Amino acid sequence: MIFSTTIFLFFVVIIFSVYWGLLGLVKDESKRLKARILFLLLASYYFYMSWNPTFIVLILFSTLVDFYAGKEIHATKSQRKKRFLLIISLVVNLGFLAYFKYTNFFLDSINQISGIVSENGGTNFFLDIVLPVGISFYTFQSLCYTIDIFYGKMKPSKNIFEFSLYISFFPQLVAGPIVRARDFIPQLKKNTFFTDINFQLAANYFIMGLVKKVLIADNIAPISDALFSDPSQYGTLSTWVGVMAYSIQIYCDFSGYSDMAIGVAALFGFKLMENFNMPYTASNVTDFWRKWHISLSTWLRDYLFIPLGGSRGKEQTYYRNLMITMLLGGLWHGASWNFVVWGGLHGLALIAHKLYKTHVSAKFQFGNLASSVYRLASWAVTMVFVSATWVFFRAQTFSDSWSIIKNMFLFKKSIDYQIPIEFLLLLLIMVIAHYFGVRFFNKIEQNKNHVFSNPYIQAAIWGLAMFIVLLFGQDDNQAFIYFQF
Repeated sequence: MIFSTTIFLFFVVIIFSVYWGLLGLVKDESKRLKARILFLLLASYYFYMSWNPTFIVLILFSTLVDFYAGKEIHATKSQRKKRFLLIISLVVNLGFLAYFKYTNFFLDSINQISGIVSENGGTNFFLDIVLPVGISFYTFQSLCYTIDIFYGKMKPSKNIFEFSLYISFFPQLVAGPIVRARDFIPQLKKNTFFTDINFQLAANYFIMGLVKKVLIADNIAPISDALFSDPSQYGTLSTWVGVMAYSIQIYCDFSGYSDMAIGVAALFGFKLMENFNMPYTASNVTDFWRKWHISLSTWLRDYLFIPLGGSRGKEQTYYRNLMITMLLGGLWHGASWNFVVWGGLHGLALIAHKLYKTHVSAKFQFGNLASSVYRLASWAVTMVFVSATWVFFRAQTFSDSWSIIKNMFLFKKSIDYQIPIEFLLLLLIMVIAHYFGVRFFNKIEQNKNHVFSNPYIQAAIWGLAMFIVLLFGQDDNQAFIYFQF
């Protein structure tokens, strides 16, 4: 079920009604809490099985392994046994991820090497493996549970149904945000009431996400798809339009999903972390990664970068750890050398920014005007870099990526190309949302008497937004981009 479909809305309405209505009639607080957890768990399993029922077995197996591994890691006093149990958790989770996501990637690499070495063209190994939806996300969630227990950052859950719901909670199951057990499981123990729901917040997030996905991402997708389906026929101007269209599409598509997930979770009394914070306002690549896919970037920082040594030790060691983290972060997104290149380029950019900040910019002092010009230039350079690297993220082959990059930076005349009006309109919406949205929402948050804090005013705005979505939204209910990861 895709969030932007009618069937999903019916699903949420039914689950919401039973969760707060029927189960609310249970008098005993303890029994009511257990009934709600079990009901949400079954609903989440049904939601996941609506794609492919077979793959529920993977979630069940990972859940059982990590639940009992976490329990035993906490119970034993032997460090050797703790490490052994953690290794089991890592092998099971990363083993599933490696098989389903990377087997054909490695086989294809072997085929290419074999073809280069062999005069007969080599062999051609390939397995028809279907990628389970959301496996990258729930694998990371499950891993951070056992890792946190191993390092003494949390105690294991005593209730397998609580832990199972943490792994499979349907709003964020297939595309995040990646949730930490120590943040989510305590929320399961709170006996919340219907009156605790912030309907205004839930509606704001869900409709904002719907607008991003259906109105912006799906409408601008044909422009970017046209470029990436046949890059050779486009000139420099049209190539930049296609690349910028994809930059808008991937942000609105992914952050739209995250917003809707946060909104739906709020309907059931749960708080999920913010996953995006206006990333295209970033003035450098380090700031970009503080604002983009926050749940992944902080996961990689806490469970990969810091265990590798983080910024401790020599400067060269810090850069090595940073590059390893970004390369693996790129590979996490997909089984392709393009993703490795994308991660590597961002790793190099992060290292370059650190060197610049440490050895160059710290020596300069700017006046007000010069400082403003400097920030604007920094923002422009960052956006050019981010947009250019999205090419490797989106293109199907490295040759296509390189062809597009050349067209972007080596002038090639466009033949009778006119910039689509819908691109200009959606670009304008993005600029307004990014540069005025943060200030606007901050004012509302700080001043509860603000005119736009009025629920009736907000209802009118979101009603208008829904009308526009219905009027201009696509009818094909395109899947979210991150479902493939």
